[in-house]
Amino acid sequence: MTTELMRYGRYRFLLYKKWDYARNMRTKEQQEALDAGKALFRAANIEHWASQPELVERAQKFLIDSFPSYRPSPYGESPKNIIDALCRELRSGDVVIVRAEPEYIAHDGFVPAREFDYEAYERDIAERASSYAARSKAYRDDLKAYNQEIDERIARESRARQKPFRHVETMAEAQARNIAARAASEKISALASSVVSVVSAVASALPSSGDDDAFDLGEVTAVGDATAPLGDAAPFEYVKNVTGDDVMSMAARGVNEAQEADCFAEYERALDMCGAVAYPMGLIRGMALCRENAFDRYQQCRGY
Repeated sequence: MTTELMRYGRYRFLLYKKWDYARNMRTKEQQEALDAGKALFRAANIEHWASQPELVERAQKFLIDSFPSYRPSPYGESPKNIIDALCRELRSGDVVIVRAEPEYIAHDGFVPAREFDYEAYERDIAERASSYAARSKAYRDDLKAYNQEIDERIARESRARQKPFRHVETMAEAQARNIAARAASEKISALASSVVSVVSAVASALPSSGDDDAFDLGEVTAVGDATAPLGDAAPFEYVKNVTGDDVMSMAARGVNEAQEADCFAEYERALDMCGAVAYPMGLIRGMALCRENAFDRYQQCRGY
């Protein structure tokens, strides 16, 4: 049982029963507090204590609660008798006075309790709720922005890995493509014809029978209308070829070396002309056709 006796200076002095205060072992601070209480009691003015109604009331309450043997008179007791009864217990050692700091045992029934400020409490709760809501919104916005950035990066990487779109050709597109291919083929054919005509014109510009170096075939007449130089000779008889049984072997008119050289020179000039004219106009196809015509003329010049 603890009761505040008085306040003196900056300290509070409390009443304890002997065995309620550090009954086993006392620290240095506890012993100093107990010695300070004894000094206060030795220097006490009992008459002054009895003149304070509040002090007397606290002392009587402590005696009633702590000592069952103490019973106040039903007719009332004077303050002096109550203080004397407390002093007897202090002198016997059953009660001690202990010095304590002001904040020690703050709610012992004598120190006024701090009233609870409900308005301040509600303001504090509202501020905490507002702060929590603001932090939560900031966290949600940050998470939303982060997720959006991740989604955009995944979409970009997915588009980069996708294969190009393969267009399916429609019937109209296929028809247009076929028409364009036919037109290109006809254009190439026309170009080849023009190349052939150019090559023919070039070949016709080569030396003709009027030149001295050209091979003269002589006067050409219809069969049976002219007399042959060998008309009086005996007719040729078919003789079996000694190298084979092919009756369709063709006879060739032989030429001398000079004529052979002239034919070959004309063939080379025709090839040069093909490279200069036919290839730029007809590319590979025109070049091949030009060379084929040049080779035919070369063979004709040789008599084959």
